[in-house]
Amino acid sequence: MTRIARVEPISKDRGDAIIVSGWRVIDVTQPDAPVEISRHDHEPQAIEAARRFEAETSSEPGSAPDDTQDYDASQPNLGKGND
Repeated sequence: MTRIARVEPISKDRGDAIIVSGWRVIDVTQPDAPVEISRHDHEPQAIEAARRFEAETSSEPGSAPDDTQDYDASQPNLGKGND
């Protein structure tokens, strides 16, 4: 089964501003038990890490193709399984 990753900002709400201090990759293959798998300083690094994480199992028999994931954390209803 192909694993599913999500990229999220690491942020702090400072009242008048939201400060993004980095990005994390979350394994959401089991939606009820998300697991953080890595942290990154920049969003492109996190996206690449998420793609690598998903690609590790995308070639197994019965796995969905690994080209439909949406990594935009601001739109939680998009991506694999929500087409």
